[in-house]
Amino acid sequence: MKKNLLKAVKKINRKKRVYAKKSEIIADRFENLDGPIESQHLLISTLLPPAVKAFIAECESEVEKLCGSRYQHGKINNRWGSQNGSIILGNQHVALEVPRVRGKDGKEIRLQTYEDFQDPKIFQQAVFTEGIKKVSQRDYEKGVSKIANSFGFTKSSISRKWIKATAKKVEDLQKRSLKEMDIRAVFIDGKRFSKHGVIIALGVAFDGRKFILGIYQASTENSKSCTELLNDLQSRGLSESGLLFVVDGGSGLNKALEEKYQVHDKKNRKAIRVRCFVHKWRNIEKALGDSSHKATGLFWALRDAKDTTEAKVISDRLESVLRNLNLSALQSYLEAKDDLLVIHELKLSKTLKGFFATTNPIESLNSLLEEDMRRVKNWKNSEHFQRWLSTYCLASEKKMRRIRGHASLPGLWILLRKLTEQNHVDIYEGIEEVA
Repeated sequence: MKKNLLKAVKKINRKKRVYAKKSEIIADRFENLDGPIESQHLLISTLLPPAVKAFIAECESEVEKLCGSRYQHGKINNRWGSQNGSIILGNQHVALEVPRVRGKDGKEIRLQTYEDFQDPKIFQQAVFTEGIKKVSQRDYEKGVSKIANSFGFTKSSISRKWIKATAKKVEDLQKRSLKEMDIRAVFIDGKRFSKHGVIIALGVAFDGRKFILGIYQASTENSKSCTELLNDLQSRGLSESGLLFVVDGGSGLNKALEEKYQVHDKKNRKAIRVRCFVHKWRNIEKALGDSSHKATGLFWALRDAKDTTEAKVISDRLESVLRNLNLSALQSYLEAKDDLLVIHELKLSKTLKGFFATTNPIESLNSLLEEDMRRVKNWKNSEHFQRWLSTYCLASEKKMRRIRGHASLPGLWILLRKLTEQNHVDIYEGIEEVA
């Protein structure tokens, strides 16, 4: 009996945490209507000013019914100035001045309009819930029409505001300067949204903050497309050397990095390429099949090796095991061997090694974008797609946290320059190498 009771309590607590988390997410989405926000919330922010005007007009109409015109004689009730108040619009509390009315008996008469706007359910059901629901259900046109009619606006006027706002997001992302960010680590990955493919670059700055550096729309993740993306990043200020690229091993991106940064040439390289351990192990595991467990421990021990010397010893043992198990698996490992071992040249802390040894950071970003972008089923054209993607990219960027262990990044930055630049001059003079 006691055990069952404890289980029930734990279950309730888990549900509470889930609901609390959902509440936090909802609150976060409405926190800053002036910043880069999701599409539906951008729409709401566009509509907040006319919604407030609609409320004020409705209040004035009710006051006039109760008190008559402003200078009318023989009024039953009297205008009584105003007071500070707030109304709820789309889960957002909006502060404003609320008119007051005093009855003949001297007591205040509460305005029904104000009472209604205190209850989010009434207003949401009438306007926002129905309108935004259509957006979530991939019925944007009906959603816009619903909201527009509620405020006496034309659908076209709201659509123009929406297009203008999202077009600004595209410009902000495409033209943002990378020079002052001091980006040294870059994650690159391809992603497909319905019929549209893109290559996305995510950068890590000196202070550990993460930024979306750019997107390049391409049908495939080939070397030409990847080169175009790299050229665009350089044109906006990304360094031409002293960089760390973390990739999943796609042939097109690998070729582009080899041609532009000579990552395969240890003596002349301008950047270091690290292969994602997770992606590489998946490839090896496919070749090994049921016998993969014999090599699993060695492979992950390779990642966790304390230094380059230990890593090379483990690598030799892994090669021997793979050679006996499956030559295709061995070939898969050898193809990426240098890009796996190079992680140990960087002398990273355990925390940073875990961060830079996988493409998880950009995979997480892609998951966020996928969740948001699925709201729209069909894109009219590339311009339509890029407007929405750019809006969501900048919204997701605000949710990104600074990486753990970022205090060690200055040391990593110095080491990257030493490994990739001849006769370099340290720009972090006086900073202790703590990586």
